[in-house]
Amino acid sequence: MHTWLLATCLLAVHADAAHSDSRELARRIDQRIAERLDAEGVKPAERADDAEFLRRLSLDLIGRIPTAAEVREFLKDGRPDKRTHLVDRLLADPQHSRHFARVWRALLLPEAEIDSQIAYFQPGFEAWLAQRRHENAGFDKIVRELITVPIVGPDQPPQFVLRDLRRPNPVAFLASKQAEPAKIATSCVRIFLGVRLECAQCHDHPFDRWTQRQFWSQAAFFAGLQRRGRGPFAPLVETVDHRTSRLAETDKMVPAALLDGSAAHFDKQTTPRVQLAEWMTSRQNTFFARAAANRIWGQLMGRGLVDPVDDFRESNPPSHPELLEALSADFAASGFDLTRLYRAICLSSAYQRTSGRTGDRQSRPELYASMSIKPLSGDQFYDCLAQVIGNSPTDEPGRSEDNQDQDTLRRQLIRMFAADEEAGYPKTSVAQALTLMNGSAVSEAVAPKTSTRLKQTLAASPASADRQVEDLYLTALSRYPTEVERRMMVDYCREAAAAEHARRLGDVFWVLLNSAEFRWNH
Repeated sequence: MHTWLLATCLLAVHADAAHSDSRELARRIDQRIAERLDAEGVKPAERADDAEFLRRLSLDLIGRIPTAAEVREFLKDGRPDKRTHLVDRLLADPQHSRHFARVWRALLLPEAEIDSQIAYFQPGFEAWLAQRRHENAGFDKIVRELITVPIVGPDQPPQFVLRDLRRPNPVAFLASKQAEPAKIATSCVRIFLGVRLECAQCHDHPFDRWTQRQFWSQAAFFAGLQRRGRGPFAPLVETVDHRTSRLAETDKMVPAALLDGSAAHFDKQTTPRVQLAEWMTSRQNTFFARAAANRIWGQLMGRGLVDPVDDFRESNPPSHPELLEALSADFAASGFDLTRLYRAICLSSAYQRTSGRTGDRQSRPELYASMSIKPLSGDQFYDCLAQVIGNSPTDEPGRSEDNQDQDTLRRQLIRMFAADEEAGYPKTSVAQALTLMNGSAVSEAVAPKTSTRLKQTLAASPASADRQVEDLYLTALSRYPTEVERRMMVDYCREAAAAEHARRLGDVFWVLLNSAEFRWNH
């Protein structure tokens, strides 16, 4: 009994300390943002109201909008610290780990979006990422495991890279790059160090200090990897004492060398990938902490302190150098604790500002005077649409005929609504617009005979057009309608004959699903 009480007290103290540290980092975030705003003479936008904050935070942390019930519950909550409680609740939600996995899978395994064979790696790779996030593994540990996944030697029986589609498995990162050293090195350096080294593959970098030799010295860490056979499922083997790469279109061999010029020390029995991973994820390696902190800041805030988020170079300085330094130093000191970094950013006043602007100068995204409007990823859009029209977003595609159709729709929407990471603002294509206006999913969702949501709404409030309209707004836009919207939509429904009422309510639903407010994260 005493042991249990002591453990509970220690956990509570640890949680309080973590919250205190996050609040202090949030305070420093706001201090640095405020200094820049004062220097520019820009007044920041107002604080987002509870509905806007709830929707934004839900999309950013669990990948979907809140349900109507969740909106009602949060808006009724009278606690002054309810936003802090919401941040903690969503970070602890299993859907956060799943959303994290999808975000990082899209970065690490983009081939799955266009190659149907590599798409088979996606479930197991996402399962591995979600598992490591659920365990709150440090980001450095996740990256080390990803880069150093064990590969058998050439004198051992080859092992197939994919045996169980859903078993957590990080090998997809190497296998999807066809075990080509240059491709793997390019992805590692760009995603984990924020350096676009691929521009130095054929010649010295034209706009930065990186040389062609440095590019191939990174590829040399993966030079021992080979594929036994053809296709992405062929076994991988590795000769660990191969640590040189041929300089493009020459006979010169370049040895593996760390990007900062420090000496690499190799063990004849250990893959050189270990040396690279240990250097890359070291707390002393400012590349790693800065790149990771900047990317997560960009995911939450809509723009990196260095923008684009993976383009660190002298000619592209951060908008707030002191803030980037504070975030990266804290991230490294915390053991690369993702939860702490997410919490601090989400608790900051900068994150909690409205996207509604009261002045032209608030529209400068690099000032963070207002929240940037962010496009939904394909996964986010599908899950939100499935939830809103009445299908559970947690339903995973299986092997039944219906679920195969659902999986096809998910893949179609993911490709169609994939966010452009480098776009400064959300963009809508003709294909996206047509899908929303008259695509099969939306058409069925707004037709009284086929719409699960309309049937539920009409059954819940059969005699009240006002409550029906309100429910659709809460479901699709995560807020109550304004008085003008309420009056217009309710009048539109009431003007119709009784037999036409359901169809008109479907028209209201169609308008909400086609609105930019539904389609974007604001």
